[in-house]
Amino acid sequence: MNVLFLMLNYPFDKKREHMYKDLSRKFAEEGHNVYVAALLENKNGNETFVQREKNHQILWIKAGNYFEVNKFRKGLTAFFLPFYFNNAIDQHFKDIYFDLVIYPTPAITLYYTVKKLKKKHDNAKYLLVVKDIFPQNALDINMLNKGLIYSFFRNIEKKIYNISDYLGCMSNKNIEYLKLHNQIDEDRFFKLENWSSVYKVDKPTDDEYQALIEKYDLKDKFVCTFGGNISPANELEFLIDLAAKLEENNIKDVQFLIIGKGIAKNRIKNLIDKKELKNIKMYDFVPTEEYDQLLALSDVGLVNLNRNYTIPNIPSKTLNLMRIGKPVLAATDVNTDYSTLIMEEAKCGLWCKTGDLDTYYQNFMSLKNSKELREIFAENARNYFEQFLTTDSAYQNIIKKIGE
Repeated sequence: MNVLFLMLNYPFDKKREHMYKDLSRKFAEEGHNVYVAALLENKNGNETFVQREKNHQILWIKAGNYFEVNKFRKGLTAFFLPFYFNNAIDQHFKDIYFDLVIYPTPAITLYYTVKKLKKKHDNAKYLLVVKDIFPQNALDINMLNKGLIYSFFRNIEKKIYNISDYLGCMSNKNIEYLKLHNQIDEDRFFKLENWSSVYKVDKPTDDEYQALIEKYDLKDKFVCTFGGNISPANELEFLIDLAAKLEENNIKDVQFLIIGKGIAKNRIKNLIDKKELKNIKMYDFVPTEEYDQLLALSDVGLVNLNRNYTIPNIPSKTLNLMRIGKPVLAATDVNTDYSTLIMEEAKCGLWCKTGDLDTYYQNFMSLKNSKELREIFAENARNYFEQFLTTDSAYQNIIKKIGE
């Protein structure tokens, strides 16, 4: 097959791994001709160009800055993206006829590109990978009001669902939600969990371990790590409540690490400072290899979601925790089936609803006080990853569905 990936967040850094990079390589390894149309931000180059590998071509499309910029700049880039993508694909892939087109949510800016592709490649199959249900997710956490802008985005959302032949969703509740709120035939859905290439993260050597302990001041500490975007979506204020309760109870051997950037970072940092919490440290950036080693030496991985979500989210950071083999301490809204995933299917952690501090505290202490429980959860996490969350599993699920 000739397969086209439409991507905004496709890493330009060759050393940085990413799930869609893994998947495009997997299609190429299986003998398909793979074409990727990806955003090239200003910081990475000045001109659109094609990067060629064996039956794998990446069209880097110069179209402005989209990530880690203010809302005005992001919106401006999003507005012009279809124009740049359409022109670049017409110019560089004009003689290619695609059999399969894959694109992820939020696909608001990609809708017009998909629409144009369908006119030329009308026999191709179009697969939308549903990771975010936008704009409802933004509405839930007050990042968007229910007005004209919301209505515009919601209209485009419906169109991208209707124009897609298949929708790969992260969980059963994802599928149920989309069916309930949209007119989509049931046979177009299938479960497509997050994925990653199979590789183990070696535990740090004694010297590396000691260096990390000293660098992050983790000697004799029970280490819990949160990594990712710091935004209202995570409601890390609730994690701070847990940290404060531990200090109130004179539990001094715990260290929370929050690693990442985001629009809520300053607010979270100010809250930590205001409460004078010594058991939480924040870091902007940690190299990928070092971050994996930090997770490897951590006792628990943290997953947090805002209590106000009405949509069923499956946090993508869970993939990394399972890949490394870490027990999960989770606090989420009640509308997601995340609790089912980690407590019944993977059996790799403990869950409570965001806001239930007593249960959150009890779950934390259960993990802290039982090394045996942590080891069971860690083994279960890795087993679930190897069985369901590999790139090969994702590839097979896609091929099975589109082959029907």
